[in-house]
Amino acid sequence: MNSLITGINGFVGQHLASYLRSCGDDVRGTYVGSQPSSDLDLKWEISQPASPTLIDTLKEFSPDVIYHLAAISHPGSCGDDLPTETCKAVNILGTRHVADLALSLPSEPRVIFTSSSKVYGGRTQEQPWAKEDDTLQPHGGYAHSKWAGENLLRDRIDQGLKAIIARAFNHTGPGQSPIYLVPEWCEKIRDADGPQSVRSLTTSLDLSDVRDVVRIYRLLAQKGSLGESYNVGSGQAITTADIWNTLCDISGKQVEVTAEKPGPSQQPIADVSKLHEAIGSIERITLRQTLEDVFQD
Repeated sequence: MNSLITGINGFVGQHLASYLRSCGDDVRGTYVGSQPSSDLDLKWEISQPASPTLIDTLKEFSPDVIYHLAAISHPGSCGDDLPTETCKAVNILGTRHVADLALSLPSEPRVIFTSSSKVYGGRTQEQPWAKEDDTLQPHGGYAHSKWAGENLLRDRIDQGLKAIIARAFNHTGPGQSPIYLVPEWCEKIRDADGPQSVRSLTTSLDLSDVRDVVRIYRLLAQKGSLGESYNVGSGQAITTADIWNTLCDISGKQVEVTAEKPGPSQQPIADVSKLHEAIGSIERITLRQTLEDVFQD
C-alpha cells in the first residue's frame, strides 16, 4: 500500500513508518519543524490548508491510506475545559484540512483518524468498560478536540470521505517523551537517591505497547469498515502501582514512593470485541516487555 502519515516525526508516527516499511508499504509523511525523518517527507503545518504543490505531489504519490496522527497530543497542553486556540487550530481545523486533502485526491484514500479514549469521559470501578456506541462525554480541551474531529469527519462521509476512527487508549514504548507517565517514572527510578513522589498509585487504566497499536492501525486500514469507530486498547486493566512496582523490579531498585492523590481513579478500559471482530485477534507484547524496553531506552 502507499501510505501517507501526518505527524510522521512524532512518537507514534516514527513507529508506524518503521512498521509500514517492514510490511513493504511505500511511505511518505508530513511534518512540522526542521527535522524530517527522511528526504521523502513533506513539510506541512496542518493548521493551514494543503498547498497546491503539496496536493500535486500527493496526487502523483497516490496514497491508498492517510494515517492522520498529527495533533497536539498532550492533554495538559490543550486546555482544562475547552480547547485552546492552538489546540483548535491543529486538532480540529487541521483535521478538516486533512479531510479536504483526502477528498481532493483521485486515489480516494482511506483516512485512519487517531481519536482518543478521552472522548468517553470518566468511568467507575464498577463499570470501567468503554464501548464504541457509548454516549460520549468528553472532558477537557484535548478530549473535546478529538470529539470535534470525529464529528467533522463523519460530516464529510456523505461527500465521499472514506474515514475510520481509531479511539486510541493509553500507549507507551521506546522513544516516548518523559512528559508521559511511563518514561517519566523510568527516569525517576533510574535517578532516585531517596523517596519519590508521583501523582497516583491507585489509578486503573488500559495500557498498550505502541508497536501493537501501529499494527492495529494498519489492520484497520485493510479490514475496518468505513464510517465506524474502533477501540484501540488492550482490553486489560492495570494500576499505576503495577507499573511502578514492575519498573522497580526491572531496575533492580526498590524505590520508596508516595502518592499526591491517594484515592482510587478509574480510566476507561477498552471493550475490544468490535475491534477483534474486524481484524481478528493479535498476539500482543507483554506489559513487562514493554516496560523493560522503555526503561532500557
